Amino acid sequence: MVEDAGSSTGNLRDEPPLELEAAEALLARGRALGQEAGRRGLVALGEVGIGNTTVAAALAAWLLDLAPADAVGRGAGADAAMLVRKEEVVAAALARTAETAVGAAAGAVTGAGPVADAVAALASLGGPDVAVLTGVVLGAAEVGAPVVLDGLLTTVAAALAVRAEPAVASHLVAGQRSREAVHQAVLVSLGLEPLLDLRFRAGEGVGACLASGVLLDALELRRTAGRTA
Repeated sequence: MVEDAGSSTGNLRDEPPLELEAAEALLARGRALGQEAGRRGLVALGEVGIGNTTVAAALAAWLLDLAPADAVGRGAGADAAMLVRKEEVVAAALARTAETAVGAAAGAVTGAGPVADAVAALASLGGPDVAVLTGVVLGAAEVGAPVVLDGLLTTVAAALAVRAEPAVASHLVAGQRSREAVHQAVLVSLGLEPLLDLRFRAGEGVGACLASGVLLDALELRRTAGRTA
């Protein structure tokens, strides 16, 4: 799905993970996927990957202006030494991606304004997966579909989508709250209260699917419930 857009990535600590052109192309690809899925109804997001909580933490820290220690969590089960290493990587990535650097990069993106800002952040701190997810959120919202979020990475992608297009916020549903502490901070920034508090470490969409079932069941109950005049 992402190879045609250029999916080779750089080292998050030392260099931008994506070229700006690749980030734009991946965002556009995700938007098309989101539009296609959204026309069918509700969209539940998930992701499959190891190590992406470091990327998500870097983006969350950038979005919310947090210190690395406040953004980094244990992910799938990092020990104390790995946690320190993750903090070091995020700190180095944020130092490399100073606000002025993102602003300068945004100037090279097609168009200007919040969308360019989000694309520049995806290029400097993100990767193919989060770029596509951000596009999916944008596309689904564009066709009026609700988007049910899962763990930290999908919520960060949604926050980037809102950064690009604030109206997207009204389409978001927080499916669950994960064990990553910064996940709650990102949810609060979006004004979302999770339907479920499952504390999953994994983010493969299980929480989003379960929450989607709750929503669909509630809608069916509402549809069939007796009403008074």
